[in-house]
Amino acid sequence: MSKRKIENKGVFIYLVILFVISVSLVVFIFPRKEQFQYSYEPGTPWLYESLVAETDFPIYKTEDEIALEKDSVVKNFIPHYIKDSSAIEKYKYLMQTKIEEILDSLKTRSNKIFILSTTRKQINTLENFYKEFETVNATYYNRGIIELSEFDYNNKLEQVYFDKNGTSELTSVNNFYTKSEFSKALLDIYDKCMLETLDSVWCVEIQNFISPDYIPANIVYNQELNEKEINEEIDNLSPILGVIQAGQVIVRKGNIIGDYECKVLNSMQNYMTKDLQHNTWSVSLGILLVFVLLFSVLFVYFLNFSCEIMNSFKTSSFFSIQILIMILTVYLVFQFTDFSINNIPFVLFPLLIFTFYKFRVSFFVYLFTLFIVGFFAPSQFEFLIIQTLAGLAAMFSLRKSQKRQHIFVTVLIVFGVYVVLNLGFSLMKGKGLGLEFINELKPFAVSSFLVLLYLPFVYILEKAFGLVSDYTLLELSDINHPALRLLSEQAPGTFQHSMQVSNLAESVVNALGGNSILTRVGALYHDIGKISHAENFIENQSGVNIHNELDFEESATKIISHVKEGMLIAKKYNLPSQVADFIETHHGTSLTKYFYVSWVNANPGLEPNMLNFKYPGPKPHSIETAVLMMADAIEAASRTLQDYTVENIQNTVSNIIDSQLNDGQFNEVSITLEQITKAKKIFAEKIKNIYHARIVYPEINSKN
Repeated sequence: MSKRKIENKGVFIYLVILFVISVSLVVFIFPRKEQFQYSYEPGTPWLYESLVAETDFPIYKTEDEIALEKDSVVKNFIPHYIKDSSAIEKYKYLMQTKIEEILDSLKTRSNKIFILSTTRKQINTLENFYKEFETVNATYYNRGIIELSEFDYNNKLEQVYFDKNGTSELTSVNNFYTKSEFSKALLDIYDKCMLETLDSVWCVEIQNFISPDYIPANIVYNQELNEKEINEEIDNLSPILGVIQAGQVIVRKGNIIGDYECKVLNSMQNYMTKDLQHNTWSVSLGILLVFVLLFSVLFVYFLNFSCEIMNSFKTSSFFSIQILIMILTVYLVFQFTDFSINNIPFVLFPLLIFTFYKFRVSFFVYLFTLFIVGFFAPSQFEFLIIQTLAGLAAMFSLRKSQKRQHIFVTVLIVFGVYVVLNLGFSLMKGKGLGLEFINELKPFAVSSFLVLLYLPFVYILEKAFGLVSDYTLLELSDINHPALRLLSEQAPGTFQHSMQVSNLAESVVNALGGNSILTRVGALYHDIGKISHAENFIENQSGVNIHNELDFEESATKIISHVKEGMLIAKKYNLPSQVADFIETHHGTSLTKYFYVSWVNANPGLEPNMLNFKYPGPKPHSIETAVLMMADAIEAASRTLQDYTVENIQNTVSNIIDSQLNDGQFNEVSITLEQITKAKKIFAEKIKNIYHARIVYPEINSKN
C-alpha cells in the first residue's frame, strides 16, 4: 500500500536545490582547520591507546597564565617620573594673583576713615602670609612634590625612577613631598598669620588654593616612557612553557587526565590544528564529504519513512529552514560573540517539530542537527549527551500536553535535566559543587528560560507554513465553535452522526499510531456541508423524504454537493487545510450507491453516466482521513441493522471496508493489511458496545 517515491517532479527539483544550498552553506561556514582526532576532558580517563609525541612541539601557556603574567608585569613595574619645572612658577603666579586681588579690594576699602585701622591690619596679615608662602613654596618645590598614579598609590609604590638630564635614578618615594604634606605646611602658615581674621569669602578662597586638589605636582608620571617599557616587557613574554620531545609519552591508556596532561594535549591540538593555507583544499574536501553524507542520510530517511513530507513544498521548506536557522544561530553565536553556545535553546527545536510531526521524525531531525552544531561545541561528546537527553525530556513532557501552561512545567524539567547532567559530568571530573559549577549552569538556565518562546513560535509556524498544532485542534474541537454550533442547530441529526463518527475514528487512529486529535476534529467537521441543505439527508428528516419527488440523478447531485458546500463553509470559518482535508476526502471517489443502484434497476439495459453518481474526490491520503472514510460509512450502516449480533456487526464492518479497499479508495494511503484488520476489529467492538443488548423488563400480569 505504501508509496516510497516522490511523485511531484517539481518538488523533487526543489529538494535537490535545498540539498545543494544546505550542504554549501554548512561547508562555507565550517571552520577551515584540521580537526583534532582525540576527545578528552580533565578529570576523565584517557580512552585511547597510549599517546606518544610524533614530533617536537611546544607546551603553550594558557590564556589565563598569560593574563596573569601580564598583570604581574604591570604590578611589579617601577614607573618613571620626570620634573615639571613650570609647576612652581605656575602655582606661585596663581597665589600671587589671588592675594593681589584681595589686597586691591582691601586698599579700596581703606579710604573710608571709620574702618581704616581694621583694614590696615588685614592688609599686613595678608602680606605676611604671602612672604611666608614664597619661602615654603620654594622649599617644597625644590625638593619635589610627587603625584602618584592611582594604580601606584593603591599598590603602595615605594620606589620610582626619577628621570633627570637624560638619566634615570632609582629613588625612594619618601625623598619627595606629597601634595598633602605641602598643603599641611601652607595651612600652618595660614593659622600662624591668622588669616581667619579676613572676610569669610576670602578665607574660603585661600583655603581652596592651599588644598591638595588645587596644588600642582612637579614630579609627574612619564606616561609615554612607561607605556613603551610596559609594552616591551609584555611583548617579550614567552607563550611557551616548555617543549615536548618526539617519542615522549604524553598520556598512557586508562590514566586520568590531569591539569598538566590537559595542558600538553591542548598544546598539541593547537600545534596540529593551525590554519594550513597550502592544504585548505583538502580540509574543504573532507568537510564536503562528511556533510554530503550526513544530508544524504537525512534525505534517504525521509524517502523511506516519511515520504509524504518530501511531496510538499511547504513541509520540505519547513524542515530545511528549521535546520538551517539552528545551524546559523550556533555559527553566529560561536563566531561573533563571547557567549557559550549553551545559551541557545536547543530543545526548542525538537519541540517545534514534534508539535506538528511524529516523534521519530522530530527526534531524528534533532539528532541530525546536533551532529552538525556539535562541531562548534568545546566538548562535543558532552554536548551531544546533554542536549540529546534534554531534548528527549522536553519532548516526553509535552507528548500529551493539552494545555498551553504545560510549557512552564517543561521549562523546569529541562533545567532539572541540565542540572543533573552537568553535576554528573562535574563529579566525574573531580570538580564537585562550587562557584565554577554555578557559572557553568548559567547558560543552561538562560536556554531553559528561552524555551518559553515555544508558544509564540508555534503560532508563527502555523501561519507561515499552514501547519496545525494540537492546541489549535483542541480549540476547534469545542462544540461551542460557531461552525459546530450552527451544525447542531441546522442539522441536529448530522451533528449526532458526526459525534459518533468522531468517537469511532479517534479510537481506531489512536490504536494505529496516527494523530487522534486531528482525526477527532476532522470527524466533527467532515459533514459540515450539510448545513446548507440539511433536509436532503435522512438523518435530519422527520417523516418527509424530499427525494421521493426527485429523480435519482438529481438526488445524487444534491447529496454529492455537501462536499463542495463543506469546503466553502470551511473557508468561511478559516478552518485549517488539515481539517478541510477530511471534508474533501471522506467520500473519496466513491458512488452514491443507493441512487446509483436505484437508477440501474429502474433503467435496465441502459448505461448510466457514472459522473452523475460519483463524488469528485480526492481519495484519502493519510491514515487519519482513510479511517474517517471507514468510520463514516460504518456508523451510517450500523443504524440500518435489524439484528445487532456480533456476527452481523463484524460482517457489516468487514464488507464496508473491503468494498472501499476493492474500490481503490485507499490507494493513496500508506496503510498495511495488518492495520486494516486491526481497524475492523476495533470498529466491530465499538459498534457492539454502542448497540449492546439490553434486558427486557417484565410486566405484571393483569391477574396479579
